[in-house]
Amino acid sequence: MAAAPGGFVGDGSPRIDAVIHNWLLDRQELIRQLAAIASAGPSASIDAFRDVLVDYISAGHFEVFMQLEAEAKAFDLSGIQLLNALYPYIQQSTDAALVFNEHCNVMAHSEAQAALLRSELSELGELLTDRFQLEDQLIDFVHNPAARIPYQ
Repeated sequence: MAAAPGGFVGDGSPRIDAVIHNWLLDRQELIRQLAAIASAGPSASIDAFRDVLVDYISAGHFEVFMQLEAEAKAFDLSGIQLLNALYPYIQQSTDAALVFNEHCNVMAHSEAQAALLRSELSELGELLTDRFQLEDQLIDFVHNPAARIPYQ
């Protein structure tokens, strides 16, 4: 399998590899959408960003993390410890993403609302950056044992 963005080359089952690979491609689209909004302003492509954001967050929680948890249980329980340690931090970005999405649903398109969305979008971008690093750490530890840095 070719390397996905971020250097992922899976060494697990083909199904898990495909799930993670596709999810990381979705992450790249999320980053691209976020960059487009940052350069053009929130009204430019907010709906496309929101769609990708919700899909990415959902796939993470309901598919990728479940696969990683099952893999960790089958092969190395220290992966469960790492998952349990990182999950609360990942959940913070999930909560922020869902709040941002809901705010977009209820806010009118006034200048004051646009300023609030820009502020929330900036904060969400920072949380997503942290989330991506945690996700990569989790994937590397659980799914790519050769790339492991000992977890303490």
